[in-house]
Amino acid sequence: MNIVAISGMDLSQLRDNLPDEVRSRIKFIWCKNTKAANEFLTDAEILLTAGRLDPEIMERTPKLRWVQSLAAGIDKLPLEAFIKRNIIVTNGKGVHTVQMSEFTIGVMLQRVRNTNKFLKHQHEKIWDPKLSFDELYGKTVGILGAGAIGEAVARKCQAFDMRVIGFNRSGAAQPHFNEILTGDNGLITLLQKSDFIVLLLPSTPKTHHLIKREQFQQMKSSAFLINIARGDVIDEEALIEALKNGTISGAALDVFEQEPLPETSPFWTMDNVILTPHIAGATDHYIERAAPIFYHNLKQYIAGQPLMNVVNLREGY
Repeated sequence: MNIVAISGMDLSQLRDNLPDEVRSRIKFIWCKNTKAANEFLTDAEILLTAGRLDPEIMERTPKLRWVQSLAAGIDKLPLEAFIKRNIIVTNGKGVHTVQMSEFTIGVMLQRVRNTNKFLKHQHEKIWDPKLSFDELYGKTVGILGAGAIGEAVARKCQAFDMRVIGFNRSGAAQPHFNEILTGDNGLITLLQKSDFIVLLLPSTPKTHHLIKREQFQQMKSSAFLINIARGDVIDEEALIEALKNGTISGAALDVFEQEPLPETSPFWTMDNVILTPHIAGATDHYIERAAPIFYHNLKQYIAGQPLMNVVNLREGY
């Protein structure tokens, strides 16, 4: 049984520590890009990806039955082709909870403690102890996407004595949230109440430009938006307008509709924007967190048993 892994990440740890009970049953081939993988694709029954595959790869994988994504998002995969061929897709749901929740708290603290300004002053050798500061204490954070990452963010926010509101489709209560909202009215309530708004939604047709001009107008003028979901969840033109006009106070953006972010984007030079290059989920421990999911699924697949984190391809998550 051939597994072809296509990823620029170092997968040697994943390859070299395969469970003993499956090691003799499989051939694990790791390639850093699709070009290097071409000669192995014809016999590939399993593909392992970091979350992105060239759609043309489907023409060269006649034996493919299962795709394991090490990432949680699957919007960069050829989903329609998978549906047509009835290919199972599983994702890395659960691997981002630590790093993305820490990232969220980090940018919140960066915001309230004015650390960007202090770094600028350090470079300019300016001593100014009169800068103003705020606190996380008593603030309300609204989390759109009350899943595993949202729950981890909520737990850490409560440690700072913040009030946590969540938003999901079911409206079902979740641990560490003071309140869970759902539906159009629930979204409006969350936006109106929140000092910080954290986006953790997948990229689907239903979430495309979910946050646009109307939603920005429902937010507090002091609200700070954090997007660690996908860039297309936000209407970026409407966000730029809201940031320039003071409709909201600022944003921390890790994801964008076009990546890498073009040099012409206004985001680069906006003082009220914290900008990072899609790294909120990155960590030196990524593979060791993803490995248990892949190993579990590999053993289940060989045994003909149900896999974990199976993606609903029509829903997109």
